[in-house]
Parts: sequence; C-alpha cells; structure tokens
Amino acid sequence: MARILAIDFGTKRTGIAATDELQLIASGLTTVETKNLLAFLKEYVAKEKVELFLVGEPKRMDDTPSDVEVHIAAFIKN
Repeated sequence: MARILAIDFGTKRTGIAATDELQLIASGLTTVETKNLLAFLKEYVAKEKVELFLVGEPKRMDDTPSDVEVHIAAFIKN
C-alpha cells in the first residue's frame, strides 16, 4: 500500500501529515512554506509511494467557505 498525505493549506505555511504504509496511523510530517509546497510534494513522491492527497476544506462556523478557499482551489488545480 501507499501513504496518504493530508494537507492543511495556509497562505503562508502549510502543514502536512502522512499515514504509515498500511494507512493505519497518521502523524504530522512537517510544515513547509506554502511557496515551496509543490516542490516539497514533488520531492516527497519521488521518495515515497503516495496513493492519495487529502486537502482540508476549512469552513466558518456558519458552514460557509473560509477566505483561504480561493487559494486552496488554485493549489488543487496546480
């Protein structure tokens, strides 16, 4: 099996967590500057098998999208 990477996208820094290869336990992996995020992910998948990228979708208390949603959509598109 391959890992799942969970991405907590931020406009300045992004948190990344990864599962073990059996996808049983997720642990915090690192925090990277968002401007370096794509380069980090490319380097990571060159070393590790990744089955899925899971990107968080932050919501406000009234369940409307947060301001960062526009940036997340652009990141996902890339």
